[in-house]
Amino acid sequence: MQPETIIVGNREYTCHRMNAFAANKLLMRLQKIVLPIIGSALGDGKSVGDIDVTAAVSMVAEHLDEAAMDTIVLPMFADSKLYDVEGKRFIRTGGDIDVCFTAETLMDMYELIWEVGKIQFGPFFASLGARFGDLLGGESPLPSPAPSKKK
Repeated sequence: MQPETIIVGNREYTCHRMNAFAANKLLMRLQKIVLPIIGSALGDGKSVGDIDVTAAVSMVAEHLDEAAMDTIVLPMFADSKLYDVEGKRFIRTGGDIDVCFTAETLMDMYELIWEVGKIQFGPFFASLGARFGDLLGGESPLPSPAPSKKK
């Protein structure tokens, strides 16, 4: 599978989609953080792709604590094979984060967390929203997932 490209600030990163088992383990940890964020961000009928990055990053920052960095963010970065193209390094540890970000670019780190999370879990939440919309007999605020391409 080809890596996804993410541009944050003036830096380029790449990441791969995680395997299902690793993604599910992180999703179980993330649900307490992500569901309130998605709920408040989608309150005005936006889809996941339309969520304002600045607002989302602020919400992510409000819900993260020190333990989340070790139990969610770093494993997500490692399992995504997150790579800083300019720095020519994978981001797997706190030391890697220190090399890639400074106090002045800390908000870029939160934006990167959001973008990697959106790549990894956006399709799941889109599918979930579409199914709940069907169950409730109305339109879901989340977009339906793209149909799979069968060969």
